[in-house]
Amino acid sequence: MQYTNSQILAAVLNRWLQPVVLQLSQAKMSSFPALQMIENKVRQMGIVSPNWSLTQELAPMIEPITNSIVQPMLGKYLSSVPDESIPAMAHGIVDKALESGELKLMEGKLTFNKEDLTELKNLLNYNLPVGQTTDYVVKTSDTKKAEAQAAESPAPNTK
Repeated sequence: MQYTNSQILAAVLNRWLQPVVLQLSQAKMSSFPALQMIENKVRQMGIVSPNWSLTQELAPMIEPITNSIVQPMLGKYLSSVPDESIPAMAHGIVDKALESGELKLMEGKLTFNKEDLTELKNLLNYNLPVGQTTDYVVKTSDTKKAEAQAAESPAPNTK
């Protein structure tokens, strides 16, 4: 079966975001008083250890949920982007985030560090490689100055 770039990127993002979805769902579930009551009751019965958590018990179910809900939502959103632009766009966003060292979303409430971004970059390299781009680079006065300085300076000795 031939997959579109939007389907591939949706699958990559879904896979990469699963730990975040797990964390967010655990935080949300543990805030429900009814679930806290159930956890406490089960612990008091002595059936489980004092460290047992219902949200941890449900963690293995996150992957099928994200595969059936999150991935199609991402795919639908990404399908509005021209398919041939998706690899360069995805790599470009991750490269910019890697340059700054992190990616902050939702006013900084969700932060991806360099390690997270490197993992995403690797997934993109494996699943959605980007070929040589022939995009035009817009010149600015700074660009001309940098090119002139590079032309004046001797080439580094590579021996």
